[in-house]
Amino acid sequence: MLENVAQKIADATSDVISHNVLITDKHGIVLGSSDLSRIGTLHQASLGIIFSRKEKTHNENVSKTMVGVKPGITLPINLSGELIGTIGITGNPGEVKRFGMLAKKYAELFLREELLNKKEFLKEKILQNLVQEIASYNSNFSHNEILLLTRGKELGLDLNISRVVLVIDLFQFNSFISDVLKNNLLKDSPEMYIQSIKLQIEEKIREVFYRNQDFSVSLESDKYIVFCVVSKTDGEVEIYEEVYAKCIQFLENIKEIGIEASVGIGRVGSDLKSLHNAYYTAWEALRIGKKLNKTPKIYYINHYIIEELFSYVHQEFSENYINHTLKELKQLSNFDEMFQTIIVWCETNFSVVKAAKQLNIHRNTLLYRLEKLSELTGKDLKDFKSAVSLYIAIKLHILNS
Repeated sequence: MLENVAQKIADATSDVISHNVLITDKHGIVLGSSDLSRIGTLHQASLGIIFSRKEKTHNENVSKTMVGVKPGITLPINLSGELIGTIGITGNPGEVKRFGMLAKKYAELFLREELLNKKEFLKEKILQNLVQEIASYNSNFSHNEILLLTRGKELGLDLNISRVVLVIDLFQFNSFISDVLKNNLLKDSPEMYIQSIKLQIEEKIREVFYRNQDFSVSLESDKYIVFCVVSKTDGEVEIYEEVYAKCIQFLENIKEIGIEASVGIGRVGSDLKSLHNAYYTAWEALRIGKKLNKTPKIYYINHYIIEELFSYVHQEFSENYINHTLKELKQLSNFDEMFQTIIVWCETNFSVVKAAKQLNIHRNTLLYRLEKLSELTGKDLKDFKSAVSLYIAIKLHILNS
């Protein structure tokens, strides 16, 4: 690990104290140095430090008697109670001695943070693999279940308790990243800025979904999966209200950092088979919701049961039905407006007052539109079956587009 970050530590420390700095491994070999020519060489003074585990200064006379050593000070670097190398500062020993402990503590702090980051990275990768295995779980193979449950336990997770799966889709986040990279003069480090935003988003997720058995992972650059624990004794309404409130809180929290998102809420999973299904219903809720809405919202799969059923319709049959039913309407220049009129008309239970209000038009305008639609399609929009046949065709058209 030290080998991977030694040069970073040497450069950063040297910038702060304005003296050349080198980092060695526990065999005294230079891994990083302000003077690049010293990398890979022996720093003999480090061998004594590794043996004694104590700092030591070496003046010009002493330095001349050792291989690869210049006047200065050398100190041990410890990580988790283990000596892993040394840090040396070049200069007048009397002058650089005051920087010794500062440089040592900085190097050890840097390494601890790197170790923590590595652990977090590995944990994230393990969680991502776990989620992928839940996604591909096949209940026909019992050994898969045993393996998955074991992996969950190793992470402190019980995969047989009730959870709702959420998919968070950051709104236009890839465009946001592109804009940041294009305008990199506005940021000291665009990549670091983007990473800090992602870390803030992950922190906002943990602030809301904080229960011991809640867990979340990032997928792609703009999506997150959350497994939110719910009470198995609560009914569907209570569960939805609880999860919806958490989603609202999360969306409000990320607005503080200028980010918007859509959230797909799936069904409850209380074992691996139902958790697998819950995972896909969350994605389906997001897919359907985004098709039917232009702005980011919270989409609950049980609010789209009809649309979910449509997704199982064979593609060829679906296209034939759409073309046959909507042939005349699709030729209109304002077909989007007419489609919306039919959808609202059906979803307000054929109420002229409610439909006109939702469409924000006068009731006479609505009646005129319905009459025109009946003429064009040959279907009576006040007849349930006729209206619903158009409604189904329009929904299929939107979901397939």
